[in-house]
Amino acid sequence: MPGGPMPRDEIRVLAPTAILGYGYPLESLEAGLRFDPDVIGVDAGSTDPGPYYLGAGVSFTSEPAVRRDLAPLLEAGRERGIPVIVGTSGGAGGDPHLEWQWEIVKEIARAEGLSLRVALIHAEQAPDIVLRALAEGRIAPLGPVPPATDTDVQRSVRIVGQMGPEPIQAALDLGVDVVLAGRSCDVSIFSAVPLAAGFDPGPVMHAAKIVECGAYCCEPASASDGILAAIRPDRFTLRALNPSRQVTAVSAAAHSLYEQAHPSLIVEPSGTVDVAGASFRELADGAVEVSGSAFRPAARYTVKLEGAALAGWRAVTVGGIRDPGAIRNLEVLFEAVRARVRVTFGPPDESPGYRIDFRVYGRDAVMGALDPERSSTGHEVGVLVEVIAATQAAASAICALARSTLLHHDFPGRLTVGGNLALPFSPHDAAWGAAYEFSLYHLMEVDDPLAPFPIEVRQT
Repeated sequence: MPGGPMPRDEIRVLAPTAILGYGYPLESLEAGLRFDPDVIGVDAGSTDPGPYYLGAGVSFTSEPAVRRDLAPLLEAGRERGIPVIVGTSGGAGGDPHLEWQWEIVKEIARAEGLSLRVALIHAEQAPDIVLRALAEGRIAPLGPVPPATDTDVQRSVRIVGQMGPEPIQAALDLGVDVVLAGRSCDVSIFSAVPLAAGFDPGPVMHAAKIVECGAYCCEPASASDGILAAIRPDRFTLRALNPSRQVTAVSAAAHSLYEQAHPSLIVEPSGTVDVAGASFRELADGAVEVSGSAFRPAARYTVKLEGAALAGWRAVTVGGIRDPGAIRNLEVLFEAVRARVRVTFGPPDESPGYRIDFRVYGRDAVMGALDPERSSTGHEVGVLVEVIAATQAAASAICALARSTLLHHDFPGRLTVGGNLALPFSPHDAAWGAAYEFSLYHLMEVDDPLAPFPIEVRQT
């Protein structure tokens, strides 16, 4: 591993930002480097932006922003002889995302005169391998999703597996300066090095879980700033790198629960970290010490599968409604739109099919029918109309008809015929192109955590 043997009593992990491309103060990076970190880790992606980026093979972060963030990290890693690990490269971690990230690394290396040995870890899964696992009963739903079918696999434009720390460790064993990992568990990016040193997975994975979002575990929180974790065999400390932020016992404990279905369990491919017995102690120097995290190995190693399939082509329009009579009769207007579209384009479930959705901002746009205050509306609402159809032309045509019907249709007690919608843009409708949906969100049992994730080494 670059930089010589790791210290056995403490390993320091620097996380400069929550997502590569979100930015960070260079002063915070410099502060973190003064603690002589053993590894720089940074997450570069997420499923939070939805399935489009996975299906389309593009990043949700911009190339200039990613290049700006990554260049100082590569320079610092090379200068100090410590590895730089990038997880979920390119935003979604598929092969095109990985290649996109590699091109940025090459450009930085060329501009800065850096000679870098780079490992690329592929996370994209071949459909035939997934189909075989499905036939063997090794794929199960993750959460409230239906069981996977052959059709789900076959219609997927792209499938990725979410790797644990083992492929990253294997890449580092090849003596590389940089690891560009495809789709990765957030924890794996920051736990790979201390786990390879033999540290207890409980505190290691707990620390990794907290720092994966950078300074988001600080007060005030920020996804565009860094944090340092100093991990020991039985505990770890967290330290803010910006003097305007502080890690507290409460903020560290709160981030332990971030994006977890259970209040005290952190589930990873190899097992579960139980933080119910963890203690958080604020130190005199401003750091927080955490101890008492316990790890329970899983009976079987599982890899999360994420698949994206083409749902159709999308068109949208947005308008505002202030007429109190129209607001009281929104469902009347929406049904009138659906009826008018059925007359012209046929039933929505008749091939090739289409879908119309209405989101009412100011009533239930975020939670839909689950909103407990759905009957309560303000003096104005915003209405977003979304159409997904088999072609862009069909989606745009249906959207235009939906918009004009919603604009002009009558409703009980209507007093004016000037129009129901205030349209903020001209043209009124936007063709948004391909629309994707998650086709797989399942767990696949594997015997070897390295097998689904081939590694190749390239030189800049």
